[in-house]
Amino acid sequence: MKKTLGLFFALCLVLPAQAYELSDDIDTANKTANVVELRQLASATFALGKQWEIGVCEDIREVVYNSGATPSAYFSKSYTSVEAGWKFFSYTDTYNNYKYSLKLNAGYTLRYLHPKQALRHRPYVSLSGSANFGPVKLTLRERFLADCRTDSVNVLEQPKCAMELRHRLTASFRIPGKTYRPFTFIELANTLNQPSCFNTSGVRLYGGQYLCAVRAKVGIEWKISAQHALIFSYGYHFSQSREVNITRKSQEINRLYMEQTHRHVISVAYEFGM
Repeated sequence: MKKTLGLFFALCLVLPAQAYELSDDIDTANKTANVVELRQLASATFALGKQWEIGVCEDIREVVYNSGATPSAYFSKSYTSVEAGWKFFSYTDTYNNYKYSLKLNAGYTLRYLHPKQALRHRPYVSLSGSANFGPVKLTLRERFLADCRTDSVNVLEQPKCAMELRHRLTASFRIPGKTYRPFTFIELANTLNQPSCFNTSGVRLYGGQYLCAVRAKVGIEWKISAQHALIFSYGYHFSQSREVNITRKSQEINRLYMEQTHRHVISVAYEFGM
């Protein structure tokens, strides 16, 4: 049995991977679109003691203008999320009015896209650290996310579960005597498992990881009461993805370019917490 398994793995190592060539009329011109999007969010968070919490969130998005699509206005997508959080470290320096905390979150999002796209499953894990310096609160969050498709894909064109790492830095400002708090954040995201493809000479035609998103946002959180809050924000999101198409018959690559989107996002969110 051990010899059979050894022979099998040896054959796997020496068998050459299937190679592809570029089509003579390949499309390599990058595509760019400008988008204006509205988002409505509602979330609820429930504390379980001093360290644990659970939450649910619904995020609905509509595109009111897209320069690269017809029609230019349409329902975009919805996200339904559940999340659990664990604050495993907290320290307060009352003399200097400093506060530090570390928190681990794990969640799952069901993503519905329209039109003509199947559901997607998006599990994620986040680690965030916060520091309060008087009226200023800084939060750094690292998030690992997997976007898993439910339809069939060619894994040489794109992975079945696209993985990425997101890095976000948020600053919020408490104004004494006011029920609102302005905030801003910047977020970068990079791919982790995009495929590579080689030609018959062993030269890589495409592949490697890349910066897939840059997001920036400014907004105001209005604390209506101890349990209810409204958040109004504007964000600029730049995203890009590698678009590849391999023909089934000729096994040639006839499309290879970056699809880039400049998105202006206006959001209204309601938050409930207890």
